[in-house]
Amino acid sequence: MLTKMLKIVGFALLIGFTVSLTAIAQDADTLVIIEQEQSEEVADTVVVQEEEAEAENDEAASDEDAEEEFESEMEQELVQLRELVSFSKVFNALLLLILTYFLNKYVTLILDNMSEKATNYRLFIKRLSPISRIVIWSVALYIIIAGILAPPFETIITIAASIGIAVGFASQDILRNIFGGIMIILDRPFQVGDKIQVGDHYGEVLSIGLRSSRVVTPDDSIVSLPNGELMNRAVSNTNSSALDCQVVAEIFLPATVDVSTVKEIAYKSVYSSSFTYLNKPVVVIVLNEIYNNRYVMKLRVKAYVVDIRYEFMFKSDMTEMILQECNRQGLIPDGPLLKGQVKASG
Repeated sequence: MLTKMLKIVGFALLIGFTVSLTAIAQDADTLVIIEQEQSEEVADTVVVQEEEAEAENDEAASDEDAEEEFESEMEQELVQLRELVSFSKVFNALLLLILTYFLNKYVTLILDNMSEKATNYRLFIKRLSPISRIVIWSVALYIIIAGILAPPFETIITIAASIGIAVGFASQDILRNIFGGIMIILDRPFQVGDKIQVGDHYGEVLSIGLRSSRVVTPDDSIVSLPNGELMNRAVSNTNSSALDCQVVAEIFLPATVDVSTVKEIAYKSVYSSSFTYLNKPVVVIVLNEIYNNRYVMKLRVKAYVVDIRYEFMFKSDMTEMILQECNRQGLIPDGPLLKGQVKASG
């Protein structure tokens, strides 16, 4: 019995020892697996760190290359800028601009003198002045850009874009006037030498510039009208590029005068004037109106003057001769009842 118990105890101890060894072996395997996993994680971490380090090195290298490339480009641009704005080129450009300015003045003076000598072609020659100014300045600028400065095409595009943006925001009114001047020269609603009416201003066009047009009034006052406003306002042209123009004289007479006699006097007075352009018709219109609460006869005499410069002299000449003859014949017993109203239309 004791022997069996000892065998059972020994067998139990053997089983327990075996189980313990098995557990220890399993724990050892587990520890080995954990150590392998940890080592693999450490290896992966090292690989990631190495890859990150390589990426940082590559990025730093690319940054250095980009900086070197930028510096080289800046050096090239500085070299091109030094060549573009060298002292000799700037001096030659300024000299050409000065010569162009005086050439423009000289050509304009020649055209003005020629227009005064050639009376029949005076308006045509005067209209060459604004065109000649634009052509001369355009040629000068082309020579400066293409011949003297000679910048690369990319530089021209860049500078032109920058200047266009800056000028567009800073000088919208000036650009509007410049484009208006170009449109006036191309569309020709009026030309140099024409008599125009713009608002309250009436007179002969002296010049058409890029920014404004100048008009001399009958009182010898020079008015500068911005081209931008001229393009947006109604402009009345008296002669429409012709040397002659129609002149209308309005004379108020008593309603009791003889109409046929007064009309005959008006016709004779017009044909007697040295300023009358005889190739155009003469029209005399009689109207009945109320002036100062009494009926009066308004005599409208339409005739053409030989030159627009004699417009007001012709008006005065017609009015003076008609009134003198009416008074001489006693057609106005109470004295001249008139109101000097004189108009001109094309």
